[in-house]
Amino acid sequence: MTYIPRVGLTWEEIEAKLETEGSLNKSYDSDVDGVLNLGAIPTIPRTKLEYPTEDVSFAYLLAIDKAYDEKTTSSSAGHVTSDSFADKAVTAWVGSRYQYMGLVGRFTDFENRYWQYLYYNASTKDHNVSVISGGTETVLGYEAVDIEKQPYLLLFSISGSTLKSYRDDLTTPKISVTDTTFASGKFGVETCKPFAETHISTIGRLLAPSSSLPRSLAIIEMDQLKQNLVEISQLNNIPDFLKQEAKKYEFLKAKGFTDDEIKELFGEIQTHVDLASVTWGTFDHKPEHNTMLITITTGNPYTSEKAITEQIEHAKSKGLKVLSPPRDYSEAIEQYRQLKQEFTEWIAGKDNYAYQTLGHEGFESFQVADTYYGNIVEGYKPDAYRNVPDWEMRRTLQMWKERLKCAEVVKSEAENHLKKLEEVEKKGW
Repeated sequence: MTYIPRVGLTWEEIEAKLETEGSLNKSYDSDVDGVLNLGAIPTIPRTKLEYPTEDVSFAYLLAIDKAYDEKTTSSSAGHVTSDSFADKAVTAWVGSRYQYMGLVGRFTDFENRYWQYLYYNASTKDHNVSVISGGTETVLGYEAVDIEKQPYLLLFSISGSTLKSYRDDLTTPKISVTDTTFASGKFGVETCKPFAETHISTIGRLLAPSSSLPRSLAIIEMDQLKQNLVEISQLNNIPDFLKQEAKKYEFLKAKGFTDDEIKELFGEIQTHVDLASVTWGTFDHKPEHNTMLITITTGNPYTSEKAITEQIEHAKSKGLKVLSPPRDYSEAIEQYRQLKQEFTEWIAGKDNYAYQTLGHEGFESFQVADTYYGNIVEGYKPDAYRNVPDWEMRRTLQMWKERLKCAEVVKSEAENHLKKLEEVEKKGW
């Protein structure tokens, strides 16, 4: 009696099954001589196989057919992962010689994604994070900085409902945002033609998400931030590259070029800095609400924290909310409960608010657990992780469970959130 391991039956059992059923099943048919066609027995498909998804280069992912060239528009290109993920980070050196080069997260297509990008000629807001949904872009936050036309090391990290954007210093994010538009998707590097050579995006890396956030210095409601645009030529405390931009502009104007002609021939040239610019990020903004609640983390290089005071006074003058940042977890929760009465469209919960305002890395796993629980158990987005490989979801959930077990803040809340993740595992996705 011979046992066939791949089939799990003996030859005698196979023959009996063929006589009664005509085949082992729909996939395991015999050939014309009545011999089992082993080639018809399915193996493990490539899509079910595990592979490294942390600290791995896009060059490697391309080699194993787990990333591809995404030609988003006629002027844009890059590489994104073949599979979708929930919580990941991506890093790469990104040039700012041309506009809108950056990193993408939870990407479905060009019209649906999160985007971290550089825009070198904006007035003191050259590093941005936005959400593009249905082709409509909403800026979720920016860093109050002016940058040169050179490569910068960027990192874009997404976990739960939190987006973190790094530039150069990869220890603390420059921009932190809470948004619930997308729960999963592809991650990648986007470049702009004609500067979009393949190697720029293939040297990027896929990483595990980062943790800590900068603590908020102010929390305000706003419809539009105050601007104080001043011509570069009127300022002294500006970097040399901006002085060169001003000289270039003045030279071209003296030669008789109009602003439109300068833009057409040489691209946009920065002529002003914004002395009221601050670094900020939204908290779960929804288009149906006319204002945003934002957290401010720094001022700008020219006026420092004076710009924060200007924005606070601007919000007060328009009758909008101004809050002192919470001092601890319980105060953050109380602030959230009061705010939720007005911002009823918020989906992000109290732990999202605590994480963004207090910045403590211990609250990251709380808000992640809330995000999974809300989408899967409470049914807010039941299909949110349908395209994430099953093995990837399981090991991601295990990562967050281990972090909750090691939590050193608000132990009772850590235990409650651990139970939430266990319920997610039981329900499945």
